[in-house]
Amino acid sequence: MKKLIALLCLATGLVLLVPGVPRAQTGFSIRVSPSKIELNGPQASSQQFAINVINMGTAAQTMRVYLNDYFIKPDNDFVFEPPGHYSYSCAKWLSMDPVNVVVAPGQTAQKVFTLTVPKKAEPGGHYAVIFFEQVAKPGQQVTAKGRIGVVTLVTVPGQIIREGKITSVQVTSSWFWPTKKLPLLPVKTIHARIVFHNYGNVHLTVKGKLTYVPTFGWGAGTVTFGEITVLPKTTRYLEKDISNPPFLGSYKVHAEAHYGPSLDVFDTTRTGATSFSIYPLVLVLILLVLLAIIFVAVTLAKRRKARKARKKRRSEKAERAEKAALAAESGEEAGPAKSSVDAPEAAENGDEAEPQTRQTRSRMREQRAGKGVHRSRTKKQRLRPESRTGVSEGEEK
Repeated sequence: MKKLIALLCLATGLVLLVPGVPRAQTGFSIRVSPSKIELNGPQASSQQFAINVINMGTAAQTMRVYLNDYFIKPDNDFVFEPPGHYSYSCAKWLSMDPVNVVVAPGQTAQKVFTLTVPKKAEPGGHYAVIFFEQVAKPGQQVTAKGRIGVVTLVTVPGQIIREGKITSVQVTSSWFWPTKKLPLLPVKTIHARIVFHNYGNVHLTVKGKLTYVPTFGWGAGTVTFGEITVLPKTTRYLEKDISNPPFLGSYKVHAEAHYGPSLDVFDTTRTGATSFSIYPLVLVLILLVLLAIIFVAVTLAKRRKARKARKKRRSEKAERAEKAALAAESGEEAGPAKSSVDAPEAAENGDEAEPQTRQTRSRMREQRAGKGVHRSRTKKQRLRPESRTGVSEGEEK
């Protein structure tokens, strides 16, 4: 069943390769079976094979049959060229008669082909694509033609080299955006790719697997890649988006590519390794912005509080000054009144206090005079100590 699905996918990739309007507008409803043919063709041999053309529409279809070489780019895009363009071509070995085939609605027509391998055909793989292209009916204007192709792979026996290698393993890292869905933030897609090169002379059917485990962080997983055909001396990608990538951490990756001698046998394994990291720094940036906003808010609140405190202190100081001024004004008004009241009493007692005041002043003058004499003597004694005896003797005499 898996092989059939892979073949159908390959056939679908060849449908409508000519640019134009959708199939519904051209009435194209043709299917082919099989969608991929693999043959062994010894040198100087001939054999026939048939392709069934199925009309699933309600109108008869005339299909023109022709051959092309093809090449598959690493990113899995097909390139078609005239027969004989590539050295590994087998398009000129195929023939059919007649060129056109008519398929009634709801019916199946069988188209027979003949493969004639030259006597000196090089051993290894040879390839072509058989196209069935819609033919316009007489008088009908068709701006685009639908077509469908059948890939033909012929192996000429001899010295067959089946050799492939994983040349690189790539997994997208995310250093800014998250890999999970978060409000208002874009989601970073993690893409895995195994680059496989065919060094042999025959095509290889390859399937792959990639496993990642954390060296730091959380989350492990496995990615499985579908089968692809790698032509000789060509490179192709097994690639896929990781559907449920981890959220945070560093991871090491182990990759495997399996191939073998046929579609059903995968007896050879090639390995590769890489690593990737997921660190959504946008979350750190958002956290820093929030912390900065909080810091600014707290700083502004403190400054506002300090301004209010300074304003309050200035107001209290002004109030105290105003009260002191009022108190001073009240004292000046009360002072003269008190003096006028006490004046008669002082006049009455003046005569009695005047002798006492005179005595007090006289004593104070005598004390000051005594202190002055004592200070002058002390100073003279310090300057001339030798005169102390003479002075004292004179005083005694």
